[in-house]
Amino acid sequence: MKNKLMSIGTIVAGVLLAAGPQFLFKVCPVGDKPMKCFYTAKALIAVGVILAVVGALQLLAKQAESKRLLAITGAVVCVMSILFPTVLIGSCMKPDMACNVLTFPVTHTLSAIGIVLQGILFFVNKEKQR
Repeated sequence: MKNKLMSIGTIVAGVLLAAGPQFLFKVCPVGDKPMKCFYTAKALIAVGVILAVVGALQLLAKQAESKRLLAITGAVVCVMSILFPTVLIGSCMKPDMACNVLTFPVTHTLSAIGIVLQGILFFVNKEKQR
């Protein structure tokens, strides 16, 4: 039961990472030229979809080792969703822009929750393997 709840939480986090910057907690509006946050939001679509697929596979997986490997994959994907706006692509220069005030703090929080969920899944399935 705990595995299913964590997997569903992973799917929800993935969907929110993919759709959130586009619809719910939007990045800065596009002007004459798209800013870095626009491209970061596009990259988060891919990361969120991958995380949602990992969560779906966790629901379908039967073996504890498969669930553990998927948990590692999910954790790496969550770390990547933190690295896109902070290191890899970046965000707007001004700290008071919408992406820096709302979008990326929310996506960082979702990613942190995802990392915790993956850690729980990893260690719960480690106990089952013994």
